[in-house]
Amino acid sequence: MKIAGNILLLALAISPCTNAWADASKADSTRTPGQRGIHDCAECPEMVVIPPGSFEMGSNDGDDNEKPVHRVTFTKPFAMGKTEITQKQWKVLMGNNPSRFFNCGPECPVEQVSWNDVQAFIQKFNAKTGKQYRLPSEAEWEYAARAGSTAAYPWGSKASHEYANYGDDECCFGLVQGRDKWLNTAPVGSFPANNFGLYDMIGNVWEWVEDGYHDSYAGAPNDGNSWPGNGSNHVVRGGSWNFDPQFIRVATRSRFDPSTRMGSIGFRLVRVLP
Repeated sequence: MKIAGNILLLALAISPCTNAWADASKADSTRTPGQRGIHDCAECPEMVVIPPGSFEMGSNDGDDNEKPVHRVTFTKPFAMGKTEITQKQWKVLMGNNPSRFFNCGPECPVEQVSWNDVQAFIQKFNAKTGKQYRLPSEAEWEYAARAGSTAAYPWGSKASHEYANYGDDECCFGLVQGRDKWLNTAPVGSFPANNFGLYDMIGNVWEWVEDGYHDSYAGAPNDGNSWPGNGSNHVVRGGSWNFDPQFIRVATRSRFDPSTRMGSIGFRLVRVLP
């Protein structure tokens, strides 16, 4: 199964609140792993503290780019967005809504944003909040998505439209089935959270991570830090509304040029804790 590389071939107006960037933060020292509620501004994403720990990253059941399975250890907690960045959150900061599925509404994930676009968003976001936000490393993303699970999907061994918004069994078309009532993107938080309290880590939109793409995990860091590449491609994780069950496995990896914009690619943020 050659997952990575093939998907390149596939194919609101919201008025900012006057106090949108008012300081709404609470002391980080009061936060414990798994607790929600870190808000640095009224329109900032809600962050969940992810506890330190170890996990086995990768899989022997997928493409070669998921191998070798290797142990990664986090010695400190970090905070991750409870949801993907929404169209509203993007528009309040950037003044536009690039999303293909803008009719989905302000609480749907922003998409059609490139890795380069996301870096511009983060730079502006950090200037506004005075905090250090960034994209997650690939290891942070998989650790948070698994939330202690070792199965193919965070909820178990079989794909289910009761837990995620994804596509038909043959890529690449949306599918309405069960709890999945959306042919395209869905409002964030429409499906059950994982054991860390994170929503839509699987499905809805692919999520950019910080790492450059490598053909395998040979030589990958084991401390959870990002792994730079040569700049030609960056990793996306999690699958999306129009991809089949193989692509939404928690270990699945793929890649895009950092200038790529698609209606199936968005992102979420990590916040560095003191």
